[in-house]
Amino acid sequence: MLITNKEVYRTREYEPWAYGQGLILEEKFLLEHYLQHHKKTLEAGTGGGRILLEIKKMGFNNLFGYDYLPEFIQEAKNKDTSGSISFEVHDATDLNAYEDNAFEQIIYLQQILSMMEDDNSRLKAFKQAYRILDKGGTALFSFLCFEGKIQTTKLYAIYVAYLQILRKILAKKISIQSIPWVKNNEKIQFLTALLDKGPNVYWYRVSEVEQLLKKVGFKIIAVGGNTQLQQGIIYDDFESLQNQPLSEMLYVVCTK
Repeated sequence: MLITNKEVYRTREYEPWAYGQGLILEEKFLLEHYLQHHKKTLEAGTGGGRILLEIKKMGFNNLFGYDYLPEFIQEAKNKDTSGSISFEVHDATDLNAYEDNAFEQIIYLQQILSMMEDDNSRLKAFKQAYRILDKGGTALFSFLCFEGKIQTTKLYAIYVAYLQILRKILAKKISIQSIPWVKNNEKIQFLTALLDKGPNVYWYRVSEVEQLLKKVGFKIIAVGGNTQLQQGIIYDDFESLQNQPLSEMLYVVCTK
């Protein structure tokens, strides 16, 4: 039985993170509009180095990436045949290997902050991201969006309603935004999902993202979901996103 998200990624879920190639439309939009090629850039949760290897082709240099799985980092190093990107094994909650204000740009675009299973770890990761970003620097974030998933997937909304009832019956004090992996190893995990067995993925509410980013000190300069970014649209603040259609991904651009 799977126990942690690390074990999930060591199954066949590992493959797309380690071997995936190319940028999705939303990533390309953010990287091209908000980051500069010459600035010192770090990617958190780099996996097999997909994003860093792609932006290297775009002319970015002085690149760094970390992930908590050695398997991912080894795969990233294998792909970077020139050895020009610094790939290291670190945990997003403990980045003491990096000095304060070490990076001019940081990339948190692979939902790394949604894969942490407890509130304390997520808050630590936010604080570490803020600490290592230089003053005036730019941070790109992506989050799994709770409201967007509920609105766009009727079966998921039914499943969440079922979980609420089950957790009330069992007196389980778990946020309804913390949802078990429904799919793993390319198979739907019906029994695991129905029994509410972990590991879980955390789906952020839109207001929660805004509050957490501001709490640790970030200044929000742009926000949008899949629906907006795929059309080349992004808003200046969360208020402008209100009453707009949401999707399961939320993207936020911040400065320090």
